[in-house]
Amino acid sequence: MMLYVNKVAGDGWLQVRQGAGGLMSLTKYTKLRRIESRLGRTFFEVMDGSLRGQVVSLSDAHAAEFVGSKAPDAAPARIVVTYGRYTEGWVSAARGGERLDQQMATLEVAGIRVAVTMNSVWGGKFTPIPAGQYAVSVPDAPHKQNMTRFYRTLAPGLKFDQVWFPIRYGDNSRFVHVGNLSEGCVTVLDLERWPDIHEALISHRSGDGTIVAQLMVAGNPERAR
Repeated sequence: MMLYVNKVAGDGWLQVRQGAGGLMSLTKYTKLRRIESRLGRTFFEVMDGSLRGQVVSLSDAHAAEFVGSKAPDAAPARIVVTYGRYTEGWVSAARGGERLDQQMATLEVAGIRVAVTMNSVWGGKFTPIPAGQYAVSVPDAPHKQNMTRFYRTLAPGLKFDQVWFPIRYGDNSRFVHVGNLSEGCVTVLDLERWPDIHEALISHRSGDGTIVAQLMVAGNPERAR
């Protein structure tokens, strides 16, 4: 029986047990094949994502709560990012009033429109992503909570902040994620809208289960380096 992770914790992940030992994390809408239930645990084969082919388990109660039949849309979402102004001294209240030099842009997906920053750190290896089209991959593991969890003090409605979506560009170190600081990533500034954007992306899969979205970056940054 094919099932899917239909519910995750507030960080955006579902912890499962792999074998007799460690805990691993699955993202929402990960595809699972139910194998059996024994000794109070339900066992699944992971059918996509970074743990594909692995056997994992949940307590029977957690399996009933977090796993269900709702599948992701069988096509990638479409993200359009359009470059805007370069803004010096943009104030981040969530980062204690830190002033950041932001290359701004606008992100649109599934009828949602929000401001993003494409770079905040200058004079080094970080630069805004050039105009073009890029695939956005399924996240493979939780990002460190100390990079985003503090934003919740300003935005109590923020969830799923440890889900960062990898962009297939260069060395694949760029992401679509929430926050106020960008190291060449597509960083969503509107903290309260991140749960909606997360759902708009994670609820889609390409045919091979590796891609959640196609990203189109339009225009040119006012500051490139």
